[in-house]
Amino acid sequence: MTVIELNEKIKPSVLKYSLSQGVRVVMTYLKELYPREKPKDLYERLRFKSNPSLSFAKSELSKIEFLETPEGKKVELTLNFMGLFGAASPLPSHYCEMVLDSAREDSELKDFLNLFNHHIQKMIYPIWEKQRYYIQYQTGLEDKFSKYMLSFLGLYNETKVKSSKLNFTKLLPYIGILSMRQKSGGTLTSILRHYLNHQNLEIIQCIEMNEKIPSWQYSSLGDNNCTLGSNTLLGESVKTKGSKFQVLLKNVSFEECFTYSLHGEKMGELQELMDLALNEPLEHELCLEMKKEEIKPYQLSQHYLGINSFLGTVNEDMKIILNH
Repeated sequence: MTVIELNEKIKPSVLKYSLSQGVRVVMTYLKELYPREKPKDLYERLRFKSNPSLSFAKSELSKIEFLETPEGKKVELTLNFMGLFGAASPLPSHYCEMVLDSAREDSELKDFLNLFNHHIQKMIYPIWEKQRYYIQYQTGLEDKFSKYMLSFLGLYNETKVKSSKLNFTKLLPYIGILSMRQKSGGTLTSILRHYLNHQNLEIIQCIEMNEKIPSWQYSSLGDNNCTLGSNTLLGESVKTKGSKFQVLLKNVSFEECFTYSLHGEKMGELQELMDLALNEPLEHELCLEMKKEEIKPYQLSQHYLGINSFLGTVNEDMKIILNH
């Protein structure tokens, strides 16, 4: 696209743009012209100027013009605010009038003052961009702010992020919650629903399990741990409901049954997410609840034993429990 074509295309919309919108539109065109250059290098192709007119400014931008130079295409943006001359100048009006009068004969004074205007106005967009994460965001969490967010989870190291199975982009809204030491069942439920994109999910607490008794807590008659009602325990294990919970996924499809198995992708992600979310040494199990209508007849080479193989006719909903 030539300079003339670019100027004709952008001219009708200049007065509708704010400064940030104008810069982003110009950067889009420059990216198409120079796809290999980084955003910082493209931004250096912009030149900011002030409008010497003393009339009331209708918009932030007065003019956007693409120029052809020996170094390639560059863009001049003429601003109606924050300049050493013009309607928004902090200087006395007679200085602005002097610049306006001299601009009709030659532009030496105006060009000289625009050197200072450029360096002042050049900082406006980076300051605006710094406070807006949706502008800074880069695919793969390569931007600085995303890395700062991941550091709350101890994942500022790029090696850890790249070697992980988790999609940290999905976890960004919950980083503040994940960094908390204590998490309730409702909090964990909302995190899993969002990450797994499965709304029909529940956390069932207080699942019964057998807890092994450490050898130093064994009862030894006449020696240790033999006070009735205090520390006497019989056997090598005890039933408890305080150390295990269940992640229940309802209405799981037949295809999802495989993805949550040991051979699927989501099993590894779920396990890593639970390790990241839980600070307490709690055990958990995954329960997949399938409607009987979802279960397909067994076929050779299309089903996996112990995962999604069902023999005979299934007349009721099935629950598949996977221990981690």
